[in-house]
Amino acid sequence: MDKELKEFFGMFSPQVSVIAIELFNLASPILTPTKKMWLDKPDKLIAFGTEKTMKGEICYIKPLKDSVNLGFFHGANILDSDNLLIGTGKSLRHIKFRNIEKINHDAIKSIIENALTEHNNRLS
Repeated sequence: MDKELKEFFGMFSPQVSVIAIELFNLASPILTPTKKMWLDKPDKLIAFGTEKTMKGEICYIKPLKDSVNLGFFHGANILDSDNLLIGTGKSLRHIKFRNIEKINHDAIKSIIENALTEHNNRLS
């Protein structure tokens, strides 16, 4: 992990940082081989996609005061067989994590993979 990411994760409480790093470690291997990752310091989030637009973004990791959101810009259109995604907006959905023990790695990987597939299909 590079210095800029370490500094970013260090801005949050140890409990929140551990969750955010775990989510980053789940998302990054799936998304970064073919997509970009960027740190959005003003919004305090890490995003993945092809470009910094609603159309081009796939997902984000947003550390908060006592939790971390794993959000999906087009989450309303992705398969979520475990019904983990929450939200009522037209497109955005997220999963809120308050502790690392609640992270179901297989389910999260599946949602991230489904979001990548949705992104690729939508842009092809």
